[in-house]
Amino acid sequence: MRFALGLMFVVACGGKSNPPATNEPPAPDRGSSVAVQQETPPDCARSGCSGTICTEPENQVMTTCEFRPEYACYDNATCERQTDGKCGWTQTTELQACLASPPPMK
Repeated sequence: MRFALGLMFVVACGGKSNPPATNEPPAPDRGSSVAVQQETPPDCARSGCSGTICTEPENQVMTTCEFRPEYACYDNATCERQTDGKCGWTQTTELQACLASPPPMK
């Protein structure tokens, strides 16, 4: 009886196991072209106690923990890679106007 159950299990599940999956892409065929992906720098990150520093993710910094009215302007600002390749705040008209006349502190 055990033998019959074991045999049914092997038949139902298959006798061989599949090879483990790999994360490597398949090798290209000879003669085919392969596109080389250029590495793009990682996204930028907000840093500092008040989140007012826009920097490379690996360059996180700690600042003093105070609050100034203009810091609220950075809540909706965009921290991203700029045209010079460095991280920084995108100087939109909204951000510039907010920094020129920050909202009152709550």
